[in-house]
Amino acid sequence: MNQQEYVIAVVGAGPRGTSFLERLLAQVQRSSPGQRRPLRVNVFDPAPHGPGKVWHPEQSPLYLMNTPASYPTAAPAGQTQEKLPASSCSLSFMDYCRANALNEDAATYPARAAYGTYLAWLSKEASAHLRGRGVTVDHISAEVTQLSRRSNGYLLTAAGRDYRADAVILALGHLEAEQGSGPSHLAAQAERLGLHYQGPAIPTDVDYERFGAGEKVLVRGMGLNFFDLMIQVTAGRGGRFRHDPEAPPGHRLSYTASGREPQLIAGSRRGTPYRAKTTAPGFVPEGIKLRHLTEEAVQRLVDAHGELDFTEHLWPLIQQDVTTTYAQFGGAGEFDAQSFARPFTERHWSSPEEYQQSMIEWLEHDAATAAAGAGSPEKMAVNALHAARLIIKRLVTERLIRPESRLRDVEGWFEALVEGLTSGPPLQRMEELAALARAGIVEFLGPEPVYGVDSTQRAFIADSAVVQGARYAAEHMIEAMMPPNRITEAISPLVRGLLQQGLAVPAVMEAGGQSHVHKGFEVTEQPHRLLHSDGTSGQIYALGLQLSSAQWGTAIAAEAGGDPQTTARTLDDADAAALAVLQQAGGED
Repeated sequence: MNQQEYVIAVVGAGPRGTSFLERLLAQVQRSSPGQRRPLRVNVFDPAPHGPGKVWHPEQSPLYLMNTPASYPTAAPAGQTQEKLPASSCSLSFMDYCRANALNEDAATYPARAAYGTYLAWLSKEASAHLRGRGVTVDHISAEVTQLSRRSNGYLLTAAGRDYRADAVILALGHLEAEQGSGPSHLAAQAERLGLHYQGPAIPTDVDYERFGAGEKVLVRGMGLNFFDLMIQVTAGRGGRFRHDPEAPPGHRLSYTASGREPQLIAGSRRGTPYRAKTTAPGFVPEGIKLRHLTEEAVQRLVDAHGELDFTEHLWPLIQQDVTTTYAQFGGAGEFDAQSFARPFTERHWSSPEEYQQSMIEWLEHDAATAAAGAGSPEKMAVNALHAARLIIKRLVTERLIRPESRLRDVEGWFEALVEGLTSGPPLQRMEELAALARAGIVEFLGPEPVYGVDSTQRAFIADSAVVQGARYAAEHMIEAMMPPNRITEAISPLVRGLLQQGLAVPAVMEAGGQSHVHKGFEVTEQPHRLLHSDGTSGQIYALGLQLSSAQWGTAIAAEAGGDPQTTARTLDDADAAALAVLQQAGGED
């Protein structure tokens, strides 16, 4: 057998790249070294290896995960190991906390830095165990800026050096992106007038110190990035939340300002932030069972229709499950999930003050329903929606939903609906926001806000047509959202080079007689290799966010104990890629 090293380049050392290392270890530990060439693994990332930028262990401890400690993992744990055999370091985050006597309660929402510590450990441990099996592993703290094909494999360029590889694993994570026409126009005007505009970005890349004490900050977006901003410029600047355990939910916190806070003026299309997660235990809370959108019902639909239309075939079953769950948990009358997601539709307010009061009441009520757990029919109903999402994710992956329906329905409106209702912050954050609103630190713009720049005032401006007299001016504006996950908008020189060379192409969906360029790479079936412009594929594998054309919902971590076909899919993808490269190293097709 040829004894030249088989070189694997892992581009991106965040959670997906780390999962690949752990899965490669599992495959190596189950194979014989004599059946393959010697292995070398080069791991590239300028950010800390293991956590990457998003989970940096040294970031503010105020930033929380959006899942409880019992949920996330970067390695198979629990029942997942029945289908994906463990390696010698297969621990979930909660397993790691227990093994190291860390005080993390399974139901609490831990700091992102704490999860980053786990990821750093897993990366280091998997690398050490691979070395113990004779695999050379080098961690290179540099960005890969170029990848090209050579007759004997691939050539990667990082920090002015070239590295040969036989196989490449792309685990790129969140990428900086070009600004759209609207944000780009705002940014250009801001620069001309000396204003401060912050585009979409990973929270650890944002300098919140730019917002001075008492200065007004217009905020677009009230998702998870908004809550990071909110907590960093309040508690992060010495403000204090006082807890009253005797007060009802929604009123348990009051805020004492430090005097260093800016004033946040926040807006979103629906006018409200994402709804808080329920305190009922479980990723899908206990007691929720889909009785209409069952595997059997879906199979009957597939047998009858082949590819399915989401609105015609699946949404009626989801609605029935939502309605049934609402009644099961004590709800009276009808429950409309879409109205619950947009509570202020067709309402008007006579003054900004009236709108602030409406928002405070909404925040307090949402906190109360989150705290009620299974005692809230509304929260249980939307968690039936969440359970349905898991089935829809599988159907998208298996390409059982028509492309036009996926674009029009699943991504067109269902995704935003379910995200806004079930992917919101923990209860703590909603209690904190209510306290800050009562203290006047945070104000709200109203539904469907419009943002612009007033050259005369030399300020950003924003208002909402449904709130009379609501016109705000500020010298700062921030887009409280992540960069768009779309490869054609990425400014990464690596991604741009892949597209220009034809080593990668964006996925294209045919719908309604038209071709639609989608977000992610065009890839083969699992293991997901990049398709080249000539329709062939080589040994470049994709993991994570850039698989968004082949899958749906690629950002969330794997669930500890989850099914590899649904909630632990990221681990299954990493395992399939690891097996494929080992087979190549052994000379198999």
